[in-house]
Amino acid sequence: MKISVLKHVHLTTIPSASAVEVVNGNIYIVGDDSNFLYVLKYDLSLLAEVPLYQAKPEDIEGNRIAKHKKADLECITKLTINGYAHLLILGSGAESPRRDVAFLVKLPTPYNKKHLVWEVSLVKWYSFLRMNDAVTGPSGVLNFEAAASTDAHLYIFNRENNATLRFDMPEFIEFIQGHTDGIPFPTVIQSELPEIKGVRAGISGADYFDNTFFFTAAAEDTPNAIDDGEIMGSAIGILTFEGEEKARGKITDGFMGTVSNFTLIPEIENRALKVESVSVYEKENDTTYIAIAVSDDDKGGSDILMLQLEV
Repeated sequence: MKISVLKHVHLTTIPSASAVEVVNGNIYIVGDDSNFLYVLKYDLSLLAEVPLYQAKPEDIEGNRIAKHKKADLECITKLTINGYAHLLILGSGAESPRRDVAFLVKLPTPYNKKHLVWEVSLVKWYSFLRMNDAVTGPSGVLNFEAAASTDAHLYIFNRENNATLRFDMPEFIEFIQGHTDGIPFPTVIQSELPEIKGVRAGISGADYFDNTFFFTAAAEDTPNAIDDGEIMGSAIGILTFEGEEKARGKITDGFMGTVSNFTLIPEIENRALKVESVSVYEKENDTTYIAIAVSDDDKGGSDILMLQLEV
């Protein structure tokens, strides 16, 4: 893969961008220490801010919600519910119950120009997932960093052990709407990622476009899922799931994620970025895509990149 930076903007109006999703030409971004959903235009200018929840004034430091108070929103993906486009936004689950939360956002339609927001507490669901070693790895920690969706499945990526959690989409939609008491449990798929400068890379973002899973990974020299560390670099790759025929129900021995086209993202102004997410905007030709990536500068600002990906 060849990655070219077509455009870069640094925005202090979006604190700590953590996830991005392109829907109908609009670029939707959340920040892990912000309580807003941000909408950008193609030129990367800010179009709208949609409040997701109310933050107490005493919990805000500058333009950011304090680390011990934030919902840590790290995942965003599009769902279709009853024929209407929605965004699913998830907390990381790295601390309970504060980060065990989801937001469901119905996007504007020709009949209603507003974004409609529902907050959903998922403490029981996150707690249930923490009890499974395949989901968390030996640390027992959840650190959801990315989500992607197809018509059939919802995919959530746990950066702690680079596991992919695949849920049945119809079952999850019933659950997130509160239509069932049953808790959906995933098929867990393990993947091995290359290191970046000798530091383990963790999946930080994902998008399903053109029958392909694009993902971002970042290497951060930190001992845990909570604290920031030195940024070693970030990459974009393609993830392919192979061996599903070997899976027996939720037992997935032999059902693995395989990484290809793992390519470092160029530094910006001699600075390695912690790229948190990617979403493909459009396909230019058979082998070239335009994508939007977002990065958290760990100082209350965000870097937004328009990239050309030649696969």
